Amino acid sequence: MASSNVKENKFSISKFFRSVKSEIKKVTWPTRKDVWNYTLVVLAMCAFSAITIGLLDTVFKFLFNLLA
Repeated sequence: MASSNVKENKFSISKFFRSVKSEIKKVTWPTRKDVWNYTLVVLAMCAFSAITIGLLDTVFKFLFNLLA
């Protein structure tokens, strides 16, 4: 059977939060300028995707109306 000298793993809430705190200190957070630039890139890509899908929808609608 199991040996009596095997250390048991116990879950500790306080130990968990201490380790979370130490890991958060290691994170390199982006600067405000970086976040603003990333936001602009995401918005630009959303606009580009919306325009592309809208144009494709218009073209296909026109083509299907020619067939009908």
